[in-house]
Amino acid sequence: MPTYSSPSKALHLLAHIQEHMNNGTIRNEINKIVKHTRDQEILAVCDRIVTCLDIEIDKEFTRLDDKQHASALKNLQNHLKWASDRFDEVVDLRASIDPKWISSPFSATERQLLTLSDCYTLLDKVPDVCDINGEVVKVGDLVSVLCKDENGQDYEHYGVLVSSPKGFRVAHFFTGSTVKAQNNLVEKGFGYIHEVAYEPSWIVEEHLPDMVPYSQVEQRIKLARQSEKRIWNKLSYNCEHWAREMFSGTPTCTQLARWREEARARKEA
Repeated sequence: MPTYSSPSKALHLLAHIQEHMNNGTIRNEINKIVKHTRDQEILAVCDRIVTCLDIEIDKEFTRLDDKQHASALKNLQNHLKWASDRFDEVVDLRASIDPKWISSPFSATERQLLTLSDCYTLLDKVPDVCDINGEVVKVGDLVSVLCKDENGQDYEHYGVLVSSPKGFRVAHFFTGSTVKAQNNLVEKGFGYIHEVAYEPSWIVEEHLPDMVPYSQVEQRIKLARQSEKRIWNKLSYNCEHWAREMFSGTPTCTQLARWREEARARKEA
């Protein structure tokens, strides 16, 4: 008959680990992650963690913020390290303890720690860049941002997503102070090609088709920049015409029908 040691120290350590795992840190940090990302892979991993520990979190999205993700992951990793170090102590004690006292809580805790370790590894990624609707953005995509014109009317300002050493940027076409009104409807001026840092408020209108190389979009933008003079015209060549030309090679504007309908309504009023 083998002689076993008291299981009290090992059971106390396992209980301490469970208290640590359920002290609210994991719930708070996972909350921080899901509130600040639209990355579907990351959200799926967070769901696995929630299921593993049988906890509830607030999944209401707040805003995109990669710094919140990085901070939360660091805290989670430190939290797990403490639990793993205590578990290693239990491993050292296990051989001298009667299995009937230790097997079940040991196995359950081991599964939890292994699952969390795997999940934290998967969380350690650069989150996909997404727009405010959760759509993953890619270079070459046609994007738009909601703006207001000089009359306070909503319109979509279009651009194309481009890459740079500093990350995603939006190339767009606009006119400045040279705008002049003609018959209160047609406006034109010298056009400028400009780039701004990508923000989630620029939503994806169309993805660049997989069979179309991004280099085609780059070449079109390069040629557009080399043009000595390009006139911006609200009806014949505006920001959407330019963006769609860069995107697909054809300058079109989906907003014209709406503008013409609004002009017709004003004329009839």
